[in-house]
Amino acid sequence: MAPTTAPASPTRLKTRKPNGRIGWPLVVVAGAEKTGKSHMCAEFANSDLIGRLIWIPIGESDVDSFGQIADFDIEDEQDGTYRGLLNTVRKAVAEPRADPNKPNAIVLDSGTILWELLQDEADLIARSRAAEKAAKYNRPGPSADDDVVIGHSLWNRAKDRWRLVINTLRRHDGPVIICCRLDEVTEFDAQGNPTRNRTWKVKAERNLPYDATVVLQLRSYRRPTLTAVRSLVMQLAPDEERTRPGLTLDALMRDLGMERNISVPPAPFIEPQPEAGLHEFEREAEQRVAANAAAAEMRRHASEGTMPTPQDVGRHIAQALRDDLDPRRALLMVRTAYTAAILQRVTIPTKLWGHIDANTAITNLLADLDRTASANGGDAPGRPPQPERSGTGGTPTPPTDGGGAETTPPTGDERTEPTEPPTSTPPAPRSAPAVKQTTPKNEPRTAEPAAKKAAAARPKTRQQQQAERVREAVEKEADYQARVLDVGLHEHLADIMPASGRIEDITTYDLTEFVKAARPAVKEALVEAGEAATISAYAMVPDGPCMTIDDVFANCQIIKAPS
Repeated sequence: MAPTTAPASPTRLKTRKPNGRIGWPLVVVAGAEKTGKSHMCAEFANSDLIGRLIWIPIGESDVDSFGQIADFDIEDEQDGTYRGLLNTVRKAVAEPRADPNKPNAIVLDSGTILWELLQDEADLIARSRAAEKAAKYNRPGPSADDDVVIGHSLWNRAKDRWRLVINTLRRHDGPVIICCRLDEVTEFDAQGNPTRNRTWKVKAERNLPYDATVVLQLRSYRRPTLTAVRSLVMQLAPDEERTRPGLTLDALMRDLGMERNISVPPAPFIEPQPEAGLHEFEREAEQRVAANAAAAEMRRHASEGTMPTPQDVGRHIAQALRDDLDPRRALLMVRTAYTAAILQRVTIPTKLWGHIDANTAITNLLADLDRTASANGGDAPGRPPQPERSGTGGTPTPPTDGGGAETTPPTGDERTEPTEPPTSTPPAPRSAPAVKQTTPKNEPRTAEPAAKKAAAARPKTRQQQQAERVREAVEKEADYQARVLDVGLHEHLADIMPASGRIEDITTYDLTEFVKAARPAVKEALVEAGEAATISAYAMVPDGPCMTIDDVFANCQIIKAPS
C-alpha cells in the first residue's frame, strides 16, 4: 500500500462570455377583484413587440369578451385536469412564431386556480388515505366537513407539479404573463402569531414571486404597483414599491429592455434534473453497504483483540483516501473502527515514510490533507468529532505508548494476539458508520459473545447513562419530526439508514446531525399547520440534543399517534 495525497489535475472548465442579452420576462400580474388584470393582458396582444399572444384560461369563462379590444388566440383543448393543463402549456411553448422576428407571448390565467387545483388534489388524496386507514381499523371515516391533515409528502407532490409548469414556461422563447388573485391578509410574527399589520399577498404557490422577473399588483382599478423587479435596466430597491397609473404591459416590456432581444440569440434554460440524483443516491447506497461491511470487519478485530493483516489495513486506508466526499472523515472512520491500539501494532509500507505503524500513517495523511486544503484556499473537508487530539494543534496524533515503534508485520492472513489485550470492548465512536456486526463463515464466535456478556455485567458509568439519555431524546425528536411531516420513521431516516436497516445501528452523532438538519423543514410544516405554540417552543431548543423534547410537542395538534 502506497498512500498519497497528491490531488489529481482537474479537467478544464467549459465557459462562455455573457452576451448581454436580457432574459425573456416572466411577469406576475396580481390583482384584487375587478381591478383590470385580464384587461391589461388582453391589451398586450396589440403590442408590436410580439407576433402572437396565446391565452391559456384556467377556470376563467369571460376571456372571449376581450376579443373586442385585441386579437389573440385562446387555447381550446383542456379537460380540467392537471395533466391536460401541463400538456397544453408544453404545446404552447413549442408553438412556432407567427413572425420570425417577433416572439409569441403566453398568458396563463390564472395561477391562483392552478395552485387551488393542486391543493384540492392533495386534499382528496389525504381524505382517501384517511378513509382507508379508518376502514382498516373499523372506524368511521372523515366526513366532508371534517378537517384532514395534508401531510408534508403531499405538499411536496403539489409543489413539484407546480414547479413542472413553471419550468416549462421558463423554457418559452418569449415573454410569459401569469395572472393571479391578490388578497389583503394579516401579517404573522416569527412564532406564527397574528399581528395588527395587514399586507398584500399573491394567491399562488409562495415561491412564484421569487421566480418572476416583475411582480405587478393591481390593488385598485387600473392603478398598477411595481413591488418586485429583477432587472439591471429597470431598478427597484428590495423594499420599494412604485405605483404607475396607466402603465401597460407594452410599456413595461420596453422598460425591461425587451426590444434588445431580437438580434441576440437566447441562452438555453437548463432545468434541474432530480432523476440524476436518484441514480447517484443508489450508487452511494451501494458504496455505503460496502463501507459498512468493511467497518464491521474492522470492529470485529477491535472487539476480539485480533490483529488484521497489513494488506487489509492498507486497503482500507487507500479506499478512505479515494473517498469522493470527505477523505478526512473516511480516514478517521478507519482509525475509530480498528481502534488506535490495534493500528499501533500493524506496520504497513508507505512511499513517503517507509515502514511505519498504521496509526502514525493515518495521522500523517490527515496532516497532509489539512495542508492540501489550506493550499487550495479552503478548510479541511469535514470535521467530525476526532477520537484523539493534541494539546494545541487539533491534528489527530497517535498515543505515546509505542505509537511510533516499527513492528514486524504478520505474513499472509496470519493474525496474532496483542501482548496486552484490551480489558474492555472499545465502544463504537459516534462518527463511525454503525452496522450490524457479522462474522465470516467457518470462524469461531467465542470472543465477541464473551466480551458482550462481560460488558453487560459491568455497572454503567455516569457517562454511559448520560449517553443513553441523549440517545433516547434524539430518537424521540426524530419520531416527532416524522409524525409532523406525515412520513414513517424509517422513511424519514432513509438517508442515514445503515445496511442492516435497524435504527438502533445509526450512530448517535449521525442521528443528532440529521435531526438538526431536519428542524427547518419541521418548523415549516408547523407554520403551515398553524401550530403557533409548538413553533414557539421548538424555536427555543438548543443546537444539539433537546432533553425536553416531549414538552416541546406536548400541545401539537397535528401529531399522529404511530400506527
